[in-house]
Amino acid sequence: MDYIRLHPETIAEVKDKIDLVEIISDYVVLQKKGNELSGLCPFHEEKSPSFSVNPVKQLYYCFGCGAGGGAVKFLMDINKQSFKEVVLDLAQRYHIPIKSLAPEQQKEIQRQITIREQLYEILAVASGFFQHSLQQPQGRRALDYLQQERKLDDATIQQFKLGYAPDNWDTLYNYLVEVKHYSISLVAKAGLIKERKNGGGYIDYFKHRLMIPICDKDGRIIAFGARSLDGSEPKYLNSPDTELFSKSHTLFLLDQAKQAIAKNDKVIIVEGYFDAIALHSQNIKNVVAVLGTALTSHHVKILSRYTDSKEIIVNFDADKAGIKATERAIKEVENLIYTGQLKLKVVNIPNGKDADEFLNASDDSVEKYQRLIDSAPLWLDWQIDQILKDKNLSNSGDFELVFQGMTKLIRKISNEVTKNHYLLSCAEILTKGRSPLNSLNSQELTKIYHNLENNSKSYQTKAKLPRKSLKSTVNSQVEEAEFLLLLIYLHCPSWRETIVNYLDEKDLLFSLDHYRFLWQQINYFSQNIDIDYHDNKLLTTLQENMVNHPEFITFWQPLFNPSENNKQRLFAPESNINFALACLEGVNLEKYKQYCQQQITIYTNNQDMEKMSYFFEEIKKIEQQLKDLKQSII
Repeated sequence: MDYIRLHPETIAEVKDKIDLVEIISDYVVLQKKGNELSGLCPFHEEKSPSFSVNPVKQLYYCFGCGAGGGAVKFLMDINKQSFKEVVLDLAQRYHIPIKSLAPEQQKEIQRQITIREQLYEILAVASGFFQHSLQQPQGRRALDYLQQERKLDDATIQQFKLGYAPDNWDTLYNYLVEVKHYSISLVAKAGLIKERKNGGGYIDYFKHRLMIPICDKDGRIIAFGARSLDGSEPKYLNSPDTELFSKSHTLFLLDQAKQAIAKNDKVIIVEGYFDAIALHSQNIKNVVAVLGTALTSHHVKILSRYTDSKEIIVNFDADKAGIKATERAIKEVENLIYTGQLKLKVVNIPNGKDADEFLNASDDSVEKYQRLIDSAPLWLDWQIDQILKDKNLSNSGDFELVFQGMTKLIRKISNEVTKNHYLLSCAEILTKGRSPLNSLNSQELTKIYHNLENNSKSYQTKAKLPRKSLKSTVNSQVEEAEFLLLLIYLHCPSWRETIVNYLDEKDLLFSLDHYRFLWQQINYFSQNIDIDYHDNKLLTTLQENMVNHPEFITFWQPLFNPSENNKQRLFAPESNINFALACLEGVNLEKYKQYCQQQITIYTNNQDMEKMSYFFEEIKKIEQQLKDLKQSII
């Protein structure tokens, strides 16, 4: 339709109806960031999101490559289409009548739009034919399979419009062409018939198969999945790609799952039609299935529209084929998961069962399945389990394979905190796998620490901030915590003894010169002047003495005469004391952790196995203490 001159009213209505976020979500996984959304730019390679979308202004912009504009411009650039092509596609997508400046062109426009509507109609009629055939004597084998082997009741069979393609090569052809009078070309375009290999007419695309309708997100039938009933291959056969259907862009039962996905803020992806049907029939509805193809980035982008958390749980079969399919799925979307755009989890059902088998295994299987979903491991943990599977770490060959697999995995992690966590976790697995730690020879232990360290760069590379910035951040935390303790000590006499006891118990000292000297003054006056813990004579004495130390006046004045904001902090002395102490303790632990990491490097080079082991255990203790501290101040 290149020759068509679009009417301005059509262009205006298209621009008014389109939603930029919906359009871009077909190509980019978007996450909320304030009032805007962000993601990885589709126009250039990047590892951190610089692509921003403003839903209010209906504009996008990439701070990395400078691409920007509205929805039409985006589609023109991403699909290399003309303005007219984009407007025509959008008009069909949003069911907007297309007007032309030339009246004689309206017939051609209407003809092409009508073709799509006729294809939807033909597929719906074919589905009705298959459903009717299932209830006839010729469909008895298919119905028995559904009822006896799949344990589906009549309501479920009707809900999913399951049917049967008769055991003849021309039954559907005769019904659609001879009885319903649809044109042969349209029935072929719908993927329901195909030309004979040697010419001479058409035959049905599906024969003696259980028929499963595949719908688009709006619930319109666009294709069929068909299961063999006599052992013929392929076991499952999908409709060919058509104007309406592309299996790599379609997810089974998305039309029935999308509301549940949004409500649960997560989606479960299974391999088979009947896995999805079984879960839906048991009221687990946030489930879709891939159509005999790997999970693709396009699938993920479709699903990400319905979940803010971007949590996707892959539940493929636990056999070798299922494991490979899961690994392919991870590979396909690894750019999204390594950069944090996608929260991917993996579930493998015990004993190699698929979801359908598992749900039929026991009366409480639905509850068990839900527990598996709730405890699903992150993809990294699952991949580590796969690396360790059937490996004996006391065998040097297996040990080397596991080590190389873990190194390769860790190297890809871009987030430093995550990388450091898995570095320690993998090192612990490797050392435990070789019996007691002290039984490792120095060469092996050197390799575990030194190579993992070098490959992941987690010990040498702290957050991507200049050293000066890191030091500034730490000093700021210490400044805040020491100020807070002294403020409460000076103005809340009843808490003084508590603060002293805590400092002694945790072996904490004031480290900044101006606060350390003030603390010394406090101790001096407390010991040499008649000052009680519970009166406010101390504050007056310190203020009078302040003139003798002009170099500290700037630091002490806010403590002696607090601002309104700081006065507010005095109303919750206990929580502020705990917060300040936790900050100081955390800073000390981080410093000690850094020291331990430095020692590991030193003793790795020296091949001192005993000292390496000691500092590794120290780091594990520190990590737990930091975790406990974090919990204590939440």
